[in-house]
Amino acid sequence: MKTGLKLLLFLVPAVAATLCMLWIFSPEQTVIRRAEVLFTCLEKSTLSTGTPSEKAERFQAVLSPALEIRAPHPVESGAIGPAQAGRMLKDFQQSITSCKISCEEESVDFPAEDHAVYQVAIFAEIAQGPGRKYHMRYHCRIEFKRSGRDWLAEAITLTPV
Repeated sequence: MKTGLKLLLFLVPAVAATLCMLWIFSPEQTVIRRAEVLFTCLEKSTLSTGTPSEKAERFQAVLSPALEIRAPHPVESGAIGPAQAGRMLKDFQQSITSCKISCEEESVDFPAEDHAVYQVAIFAEIAQGPGRKYHMRYHCRIEFKRSGRDWLAEAITLTPV
């Protein structure tokens, strides 16, 4: 094989892998993954992983010390801490038989270097037993602030659609 071809066979995968890693660890993709943690902690099904306590721990790890929630009933609104949010999540998980969340049209904006705004249209299917299913659609806005290497949610706003 010619030296140029060998070099090309090495460089193309190396450059592709580098670009892929830069994309995966970009601030935008990191914020999207943090938001996905919030949504997967809310979900409950026969295939979902983790107990309500484990989900509450993962949920709390994504929240800032002072979280502001603005949402319609039955979600409590106001300023809460991660521990209270974890308790609310456990109570929610124990009061339902299933919860499935679908996301559409997600976007991330960075108004400042250490601030990100994640927006998405979500559709939630919640069942509280036989014949008690609820279908809800919201516009969700989550404001994240960088704390060290992590992005922590500091405000969540749900607006019914």
